[in-house]
Amino acid sequence: MLFLSLGIYALIMLALGTAWYSSQWTSSFHLFNDWPEWQQMDKVAHLFWTFHTCVLAARLFRWAKLGDPEASRAGALLGFFLVSGIEVFDGFSVAYGASLFDILANGAGALVFLGQQIFWKRILVWPKFSFHPTSFAPLRPELLGDGFLEQVLKDYNGQTFWYSGHVPWLPLPRWLNLAVGIGADGMIFGRVHQNEAAQLHPDRKYFLSIDLDFSHVKTSSRALGTFLYVVNIIKVPAPTLEVSSRGLRFHWLYF
Repeated sequence: MLFLSLGIYALIMLALGTAWYSSQWTSSFHLFNDWPEWQQMDKVAHLFWTFHTCVLAARLFRWAKLGDPEASRAGALLGFFLVSGIEVFDGFSVAYGASLFDILANGAGALVFLGQQIFWKRILVWPKFSFHPTSFAPLRPELLGDGFLEQVLKDYNGQTFWYSGHVPWLPLPRWLNLAVGIGADGMIFGRVHQNEAAQLHPDRKYFLSIDLDFSHVKTSSRALGTFLYVVNIIKVPAPTLEVSSRGLRFHWLYF
């Protein structure tokens, strides 16, 4: 099942690469150091997406009647390759280049998934996502998104990535988590000096909040179970403490 999935994936990626990248391909594979860009928010995004791709891949293998340990390992491997394959095309593209840091972030996402399955037999810490529109996206809509849906995917200023988990030594119900988040703002260019030249001041932000864990809802309905999984990817709006270079700030409701 794993090799069949990888084979189908390879064919799909070859077709997509030919359709999307063929006009941009160079004659040689090259690397690109994008670590200094976007306050590393794109790396946090890679971890997030790889983690959840691994979860879905493992569910596919369990549906195919593979045992839990094998499904988790196969899901982590397939999830990593699914997200990392795009780096091959980037490496041959004139406009981009393969990023080793992206690949490392993808590996971290796969390990965060697989490590929990190995040690806890279930997911106890969920990577989650929230977004709010910002005043920065309209300044460069071609890069940060033209309209709300594009901005959700492209505007790192409004994205917050969370790690939500239950803390057993606190007197909280099991469905109530603590969530630690990371975000940034002040960016219309990738690198700090570019933003500073535009009179902007990029700033990384950290958050502490509470969250709901919908994985504790028991249901025999596959449709409801899928819906709850999708909902559980999103961080629930809640009172939040923000820490940045500007000091402490409390939000009655942050998303």
